[in-house]
Order: sequence, then structure tokens, then C-alpha cells
Amino acid sequence: MLRVVCALFWLGCGWCAGDAACQNTRRHLAALEKTLLLLQRVRQEINYRHTDLTLLFCRLKQEGLVTGESFRGLCPLPGLTRPERDCFIECFSSLGRMEAGQECQRLAFYQERFTLFLQQAQEHARPQLELSHKLGFAAGLAAAILCL
Repeated sequence: MLRVVCALFWLGCGWCAGDAACQNTRRHLAALEKTLLLLQRVRQEINYRHTDLTLLFCRLKQEGLVTGESFRGLCPLPGLTRPERDCFIECFSSLGRMEAGQECQRLAFYQERFTLFLQQAQEHARPQLELSHKLGFAAGLAAAILCL
């Protein structure tokens, strides 16, 4: 009886490990999409409305899109990889040092970079999302067989 319970435990652990991998992948994709939306919104506000960055930050903070005190101190979203976090910090730490047109060009550049990050992550995520549960269950099944 104890062996059966142990085997079921290992099956559950394997499934949970696969599910955790899927959740991490989804969180990464969501962080990239949210970053792209933030870049697009900031670029549009600067380009079309010529919004002051302090007022824009306050508005975005009220909407729950950003946290912190200013764009320069904006922390990268959880779920981004190290190169993506570095790119995020590089982008927002130097925001507000140029004219509106130049800022929009910079933001367009970073939008392209994050679009590329997202495309690469989506390509990598497809097989991972399809296989994570199966591989986790298979690993749990292997451990369960060893218990029996």
C-alpha cells in the first residue's frame, strides 16, 4: 500500500514540475508582451500628446502599469531574462534626456528589440509548452516505477 502511495506521489510531483515549467514560460511571455505595450504607450504619449514624462509616469502608475518613483528607477518586470532586463533598464534609465522626436526613435528601437525577444521566446515556448506536462509526468512515472 505504501508503495502505491509513493508511486502516486511521484506521478503528482512530475506533473507539478511540468506545470511549473509551463507557468514560468507563460510568465516570461506575458512580461515581454507587457513591456512591449508599455513601450508603445510611452512612445505614443510622447509622440502624439507631447506628455510630460513626470505626468505620464503618474498616469501610468495610477493605471497600475508601472511602480516606483520615475522612469529612470523603473524596475524590469519579473519574468524577463538577464539580457531583457538589461535592455529594459538601458531603455528607461535614459528616458527624458532628448527631444521628443529622438525619444520616439529610441523607443521604436527598443520596441523592435523587445519584439525580437518576444518572437524568439515564442519559438522556444511552443515545444516547451507542449512537452512540459508530458515530460514531467514521464519523469514522475519513471520514479514511480522505481518505487514499485
